[in-house]
Amino acid sequence: MRDFDEAYFYVDELKRFAREIGIVVGNFRKLELEDLIREYLRTGRVPKRRPVPNRKAGAARDELAADRPVQNYVDDRSTKTFLLELVAADRADVRPKSGQWYWLNDWRRSQQKAGNYFTYGDLAQKLLELMRTEGRLPQIPAARMNNFITDFLQDPVNRGVPRKDILKAWERLKARPGPKTYAEYRKMIGRA
Repeated sequence: MRDFDEAYFYVDELKRFAREIGIVVGNFRKLELEDLIREYLRTGRVPKRRPVPNRKAGAARDELAADRPVQNYVDDRSTKTFLLELVAADRADVRPKSGQWYWLNDWRRSQQKAGNYFTYGDLAQKLLELMRTEGRLPQIPAARMNNFITDFLQDPVNRGVPRKDILKAWERLKARPGPKTYAEYRKMIGRA
């Protein structure tokens, strides 16, 4: 288990391994797949949890209208554009925020899992709330590479470092056992 936790796996690798051990991958997120694999490594049994589908198999996508209930959601450009138009109609001054789509989908999936009724207007209100959040939204839990890059770029000593060098730094950190954070990288290079 420790080897698994200290390594870094891309989502395709996790999906492949999950399928090999009998886990239904569906639309589980990377973090959820990691949790399911950890459960399997800890117990030796395939977890029974199933992903919450965005929509019913074979069903047409929802009509995009503010008063329509979310039942057969499609996470694509037209849905995002529609939601942004609803937000702009309410508050034209808000700006996009890093992580807003992740956290909006997180909220939507929790509502669907709980069987709650909600509309596309409700989704737009949640998106507006996320966009108006003071400061940064919480980092995405399983996006260690993205979080590393964001933290690397926010450190003033790295101002002007080219992207290829940032990715080299990530690859160095990724190859070592242990946490995959910018703080750990700073320790590794002696700048902690």
